[in-house]
Amino acid sequence: MDDQKDRAEAAHLSLELLRYYDEFTTFNEECAFLCDAFASLAANNECIDEYSIRGLERHAHWLKGRVFELKQSLNQIREHYSKLYG
Repeated sequence: MDDQKDRAEAAHLSLELLRYYDEFTTFNEECAFLCDAFASLAANNECIDEYSIRGLERHAHWLKGRVFELKQSLNQIREHYSKLYG
């Protein structure tokens, strides 16, 4: 019975890792887009308008929040791993 439970927990951990990978991959793509947008704005010799400034602030806030969420998710996976494998 314990062997079956261990296999189920290992399968669950694998699923958690796959979900995290998918989330991180999507996040990476969004960061690449934002970096390109920031670089484009910086390369523009004109002044940045108020809407762009608000957009930059909003995306910077989102980015920080998303990094925090991903860190929490990874910590949960690590805790789950530690419980299973010590």
